[in-house]
Amino acid sequence: MNNSVVLNFFTLPIALTMTLLALSACNQTPPPDRLVEGGPFPSLVLTGFQGEKQALDAYRGRLVILNVWATWCAPCRMELPSLDRLNEALDEKKFIVIGLSVDSDRDIAIEFYQDRGIRFTSFIDQNQEISEQILGIRVYPDTFLISPDGKLIRRIVGERTWDDPAMVEALRQAYDGDQAMLEKI
Repeated sequence: MNNSVVLNFFTLPIALTMTLLALSACNQTPPPDRLVEGGPFPSLVLTGFQGEKQALDAYRGRLVILNVWATWCAPCRMELPSLDRLNEALDEKKFIVIGLSVDSDRDIAIEFYQDRGIRFTSFIDQNQEISEQILGIRVYPDTFLISPDGKLIRRIVGERTWDDPAMVEALRQAYDGDQAMLEKI
């Protein structure tokens, strides 16, 4: 058998398969990390450590600092205490700090919170359905600042010192509608 005939015999099915895969990809929805600053933040129903459900929309009227973290993420562990101090520094009628753990083991996340004395509200996304499929998170920690009317103000990827006076002031101004200071953080 001629070498070119053998080559065509094997390459033709591979080429057809690749073409079909490429064409089917065109019909898929865009990746979930298409959140747009200034656009509506998805309506989420979060699950608490004890299995209770809470709609994120229940916090409307307050600026929400939604931090997605994991115990296996070193930068996450580093910034959680500053988020706790931020939560204490802000007016609870205007702001809420919320954690969303992506740990697959709920008990590990609970133990981490207890061992470190973390007090701000936290939920768990054990299957990472919210974090990956809805929010499109690829790097942890990932924090979303959500306006009192439910719009994404800013997405901040990576560790921050949340209780830094400049950050606290930027968040207070953002609550009042002035987001200029957030651009510098």
